[in-house]
Amino acid sequence: MDDIKEIALGTAGAQDFEEIVGDVIRLCFFRALGNVESRSRSHDGRVVRDWIASNRASGGFWEAMRTRYGATQVIWECKNYTDLHADDFHQLSYYLNDFSGGFIVVVFRGEIKPSYYGHIKRIATQNKFVLPLNEKDLMVFLRQARNGKIKEDHIQDKYDSVARKLG
Repeated sequence: MDDIKEIALGTAGAQDFEEIVGDVIRLCFFRALGNVESRSRSHDGRVVRDWIASNRASGGFWEAMRTRYGATQVIWECKNYTDLHADDFHQLSYYLNDFSGGFIVVVFRGEIKPSYYGHIKRIATQNKFVLPLNEKDLMVFLRQARNGKIKEDHIQDKYDSVARKLG
């Protein structure tokens, strides 16, 4: 778990950070998210999503995301830096469509800033949602998995927190 903090920021550590996010998806959300694929490309090869997983949930948080946002596929975008920018949110909104659904997770290395909510709200007006998670969240998920307590409480709480700030 402490490996996350030791990964270099930026391009130098990007692949290692992506691998840890992939491990989290496979270890912590295996009951709901399957067929996890890295570096998924669109049919024309122009769009590269860091991780995509099939949403197979039959209850709980992930089923709610599939029902609410049509998230049959869940995209996890990795940003190995501390500050997200407007163009990051533009990229995230571009990935959301009728085929994969309207829910995406962005994992980054910093703290959520008040300015992020404006970007998320703009996307939410199109019945789509961006859930920002950071390395602290990854550590919570991994700690739960290590202790054999796979729960959705933490990710549900993060979603609720962001959603409430949009209203």
